[in-house]
Amino acid sequence: MRRLLTLIIALSFCLPFAIAADDAGVNRIIDIEGTPIDSIHSPDVSTDGVNFTIWVDLSGEASENGTTVEWTVQQCINSGVCNPPERISMDVGDIGKWTSTITPVETHSYINYDIVLIYADGEDEKFPEKGFAEGGKVWSDCWVSGQNSGGNNCPDTVVLEPEPMPAPALMATIIIGLSAALLAKRDD
Repeated sequence: MRRLLTLIIALSFCLPFAIAADDAGVNRIIDIEGTPIDSIHSPDVSTDGVNFTIWVDLSGEASENGTTVEWTVQQCINSGVCNPPERISMDVGDIGKWTSTITPVETHSYINYDIVLIYADGEDEKFPEKGFAEGGKVWSDCWVSGQNSGGNNCPDTVVLEPEPMPAPALMATIIIGLSAALLAKRDD
C-alpha cells in the first residue's frame, strides 16, 4: 500500500510536465473526421482581454435532429497555471452553425478547448474523446511555456523564471503529502 501511494504521489508531480510536452507556440486543431461536426473555426491567435469567438458547423443530419453544442474551455496563464475548465453553451445562428465568445484573461499563454454535442435523447459526446490532451489549442500573442516564449505582442520584460507555486496548488500538495503520510502510518 505504501509503495502504491508513493508511486501515485510521484506520478502526480510529473503530470504538469507531461501536459506541457506539446510544441510550445504551435496551435492544435481537433480532428473531426467521421464526426457529426463539419467544421470548427477559431482565431489563429488569442489576445488578453479581446473577444475570442469560435464557430462550429454541424452536419445536416446533426442540425436537423435536435443536437445542441457546448464547448469546454480552459485558459492557461504565463506562470504555468491553468484555470479550471468551464463548460459553456453555444448559441445557434443559421441552421447548424453554433458560436460562442469568451474574453481571454490577462497574461494567458493559450486556450484549450473541446467540443461537446448534446443529442436529442439527452446523451452527450465529447470531441475529441480524450479532451484537452488531443483537443484544440490556440496560443496567445504573448505566451510563456517553461523557458520558451513567443508571440507578436510581447514586451521585452516577459519573465521566464518559474514563479512560486500558487497557494491553492501548494495547499493541495501539502494535503496530499500529509494524507499519504497518515495512510502509511495507519498501515504500520
